[in-house]
Amino acid sequence: MRRLGLFQCGELSFAISLLQIQKILQGSRSYRLPRLPGAVSAVLVDNDQLVPVLDLGQILGEAGQLDLKANGYQILVESEYGTVALPADLTGRIVAEQRGVLSTTTVKQKCLGVIGKFVYQNEEYNILDIDFLAIEMTQGFWQNQPDTGGARRHQ
Repeated sequence: MRRLGLFQCGELSFAISLLQIQKILQGSRSYRLPRLPGAVSAVLVDNDQLVPVLDLGQILGEAGQLDLKANGYQILVESEYGTVALPADLTGRIVAEQRGVLSTTTVKQKCLGVIGKFVYQNEEYNILDIDFLAIEMTQGFWQNQPDTGGARRHQ
């Protein structure tokens, strides 16, 4: 039985496979640094490693960044290219896939990093393609890190 983590960040409702979620941090400190590449809004330090915090406003096509909530969640997600963090409001839940309705996104409807929709209790969540987001949104971030694990092999 597949499970999904359902989260909200401002106007964006999104879903992530539970198997990709490493941990969920609450109130962790993130740092906005100058000249961060792509759609990386900040970085946080977890186990002595820098983790890019992705700007999910890019998915909505908004010009500005979504606010990083000081008391919100930071969801650390494992991608093929390394760990990334996603900001989320303090509303999150884990549900079984069978409790909602899944649909795939057609090419015409597809936006940055969304591979489908999950409808749960009349709320529509964008299913995120974490591997796509990690490589597209962090362009240039991993190559500057001394130890990026599996990400290094893709340079």
